[in-house]
Amino acid sequence: MKKIIFIIFLLVLFLPMVGFAANPVELYFFEGQGCQHCAKMKSYLEGLRADYPNLVIRDFEVYFNKENQDLFEKMGAAYNASTNGVPTIFIGNEVIIGENYEKLKNAVEKCSLELCPSPADKLAAVGENINSISNTNQPGKDKNETIGWVVIGVIVAVGVVFTVFIINKKNNV
Repeated sequence: MKKIIFIIFLLVLFLPMVGFAANPVELYFFEGQGCQHCAKMKSYLEGLRADYPNLVIRDFEVYFNKENQDLFEKMGAAYNASTNGVPTIFIGNEVIIGENYEKLKNAVEKCSLELCPSPADKLAAVGENINSISNTNQPGKDKNETIGWVVIGVIVAVGVVFTVFIINKKNNV
């Protein structure tokens, strides 16, 4: 009985670290304000981020932001892809144009398991400097979220230790 409780304790203790095993996945999402397809994709991306906490989404609105339009063109050139429409997503070595949810999910899953280049790396490979580029709506993973999971893990671990202590005390009486 003590061995089983000890194993459960170890599993609970190291459970928060499982999320850190996945590779960070960065994608660049180019959208247009008022675009219905973009709004659907944005909603889908938020759901994906819930399933893949290692996913960092860089969101760029291109209809009304000239800097983002320029970045979109540079990104298209780096990927040798068309920049004629939105939504367009750059992830790893993939370009996803339109509402291709299955291709997007497969790319996120692949990059979670294998190390994929960041779109910024692709730009750097063709001589573009990403440091001067700012994006709109960068909802990437929040550091507080990670801290929250660690705190939850510690609380659960303390609860398990306390439970084991109570069980041991009852068995000794």
